[in-house]
Amino acid sequence: MMAVGPGELVVLALMCLVPLAAVVGLVLLLRGSAQKTDMGINLTPPKKCPRCSHDLPLIRTPKNFRQAMWGGWTCPGCGAELDKWGRIRTD
Repeated sequence: MMAVGPGELVVLALMCLVPLAAVVGLVLLLRGSAQKTDMGINLTPPKKCPRCSHDLPLIRTPKNFRQAMWGGWTCPGCGAELDKWGRIRTD
C-alpha cells in the first residue's frame, strides 16, 4: 500500500467538501426563492410601493447594509423600507 501525505488528504477533503457546499447553497437558494426569504432571488422586482403606490426607482440604491446585502428599497414617497419582494419590512 502507498502512504498518503497530508497534502493529498487536504486535496481529497476539498474534493468532497466543495461539491457538498455547492449543493447546500443551491438548495438554500431555491428554497429561499420559493418561500420568498432573504436567501432567494427575485427576478421580477416590485414597481410600486405597497403603502403609498409611489413608483420605485429602476436603479436600486441601498440605504443601509441590509439592503446592500439582501436587496430592497426605501420608498422615495413615504420612506417605507421594502424587502426585495416588495413587502414592507417590520424588523
